[in-house]
Amino acid sequence: MAQPPPTLSDLVASYPVLETLAKYVSAYDLFHLGITSQSNHANIIASHRLFERLRRSCICDGLGLAMRKNFVGPYESKRPWPPYHRTDDPIEVQLYNLKCDTADTLPCVRCGVNVCEECRDYLRWPDESEFTGGRPHLPRFGGYANIMCLCPPCDAKAEAEVTGKYLNERCDCNMFTRWICWRCARVEEEEAAEYVEENTEELPDGWKHEYERRYKWEWEDVTKVVDVVGSDPRYFWCRCGGKVPGETVTRCWLCKRRHQPEENWMDEWMDLTYPELDGNPFYDPAYPTWVYDPIVGEYPIPYPRLGYLRPGETN
Repeated sequence: MAQPPPTLSDLVASYPVLETLAKYVSAYDLFHLGITSQSNHANIIASHRLFERLRRSCICDGLGLAMRKNFVGPYESKRPWPPYHRTDDPIEVQLYNLKCDTADTLPCVRCGVNVCEECRDYLRWPDESEFTGGRPHLPRFGGYANIMCLCPPCDAKAEAEVTGKYLNERCDCNMFTRWICWRCARVEEEEAAEYVEENTEELPDGWKHEYERRYKWEWEDVTKVVDVVGSDPRYFWCRCGGKVPGETVTRCWLCKRRHQPEENWMDEWMDLTYPELDGNPFYDPAYPTWVYDPIVGEYPIPYPRLGYLRPGETN
């Protein structure tokens, strides 16, 4: 009697077949395959170590670039209605024949899923709200972005987690070069915004401008006060809700390492804003110089190429 042909579940039960299959699907496809049946779940997902090993071989899913080309999801255009919209909308994805390089990938710094250059999330065009020199805690016009303050027990725990993990003891994150998928980038933004909303507070009205001159010592008895140039001072509590001593050094929300002390941020901002580099100093140093239309005053002539070549480009 003839044997019935093997099913997909029978095939993935063989590790060599499963290992080969992982090289041709994305991590999300592999995960979804693992939840289609109990047998597939046992062979693919049940062992965390096995799934992590298979995931390292997976290809990029191409979704990041697809959303950029269609201006949907996190890349949805948020320009106001005409005639108030700006004329230099991000049209890079319309000018270049961009393709997802499924095989040339690196793991996302947060979740470990492989993502290619075109699908990773980073700042690709100038915008007035972006970060000076790519540093996550230095938005151009002030604010409290991507920073957190921890109480002594939580601070010691965070320090233990990052010790030996990075080459530099202090945060050196760069929003242009950081390799992260769009999903994790959105989660980080939401978490950071929630922390500012739930664990920070502006100083009471009437005291903001007197803070540095007369009352700093009183307010630091409540919890740490962070005073960034261009923004009003704010109380910062720990993520656990505990009080933060005034001498505590702020940490990066992204990598959890310590920043420079706040009193050095202005010097750091100045060094990044006025470097002896070509291109636009407010953004990626590799970004080409913009040539503005003398009549319109905004639209570049022509729309500049990026400061590096993508795979397949010759000039």
